[in-house]
Amino acid sequence: MAKIPVIKAINLSKTFKLSKDNEVIALHAVNFEIYSGELICFFGPSGCGKSTLLSMLAGLQPPTSGEVVVRGKNLANYKKKEISAYRREKIGMVFQQFNLILSMTVLENIALPMAFGGMKRKRRMQRALHLLEVVGLGEKKKSVPADLSGGQQQKVAIARSLINNPWIIMADEPTGNLDSKSADDVMKLLISLSRKSKRTVILITHNPEYLQYADRIFRMKDGRVDKIEVNAKTTKVELVDSVAKLDKLKDVDDKSSDDSKDEEPIFSSEIGKIEDEKKEVLSEREDESNEIPAEEDKEAENVEPREALSEKEDESKEKEEIKQ
Repeated sequence: MAKIPVIKAINLSKTFKLSKDNEVIALHAVNFEIYSGELICFFGPSGCGKSTLLSMLAGLQPPTSGEVVVRGKNLANYKKKEISAYRREKIGMVFQQFNLILSMTVLENIALPMAFGGMKRKRRMQRALHLLEVVGLGEKKKSVPADLSGGQQQKVAIARSLINNPWIIMADEPTGNLDSKSADDVMKLLISLSRKSKRTVILITHNPEYLQYADRIFRMKDGRVDKIEVNAKTTKVELVDSVAKLDKLKDVDDKSSDDSKDEEPIFSSEIGKIEDEKKEVLSEREDESNEIPAEEDKEAENVEPREALSEKEDESKEKEEIKQ
């Protein structure tokens, strides 16, 4: 029985118009298939179209022509809400920049995507704590990003990408801002997600040292997939044992009560304060709209009509005098 691809690119092209007579072709008719549980490396120099390709696979921007088919569905046919749900729930994104919110704790950063999905606070916090343990940072739950090293921040970003339990992880140069030791730790975590937890991992990189760990290498040049190489035997690494805890995410959900005793703000940091301020402003506007007009205002309203009537009476009297 033939394998069904998780992701399929069909004649995928992308052109950017810089001006009326100037355009740049970032991708030229790219075709490939990616299968469940693979670790794929898109490898090539800066400017070859790797990040542009990843953004289209993630549904962040549409192709100029061609199709991105994920689990048999063309992303171009998704409605706006469907594409948002796809990005939030079906894939996990990890970027070179950690993109953590500095005013929030590590735990709140990880839980954030579930908050956008409307999940109860108790459930998302329990799941976030579980994922912190998966990436080996359980003791950092109350820390803020500024208290962490670069490698630790990237691990938090990986935990955040897993919060909705996606089976596809897309990582765009995830070690680009890290020292060699931190980079090795992050790579071990990503490799473990593929080999131990059977996630599909798509890695964008220009570092040739990482190619030995990939199941397949897609070599890119000038907006094209120039060559696809298969690693008959990938290099072994010491896998992160805690990744096995991902299989227990469902148990975490089952233990989380979905009762509505969630009266506290979504976050204990600035986002929660902002929401409270919005509520105060709205309540003040409601109070203003329901206020009874002051007595002096009523009197002021009645003055003008009376004066107008007296002026009309004077005018009618003058007309009668003239007639006489």
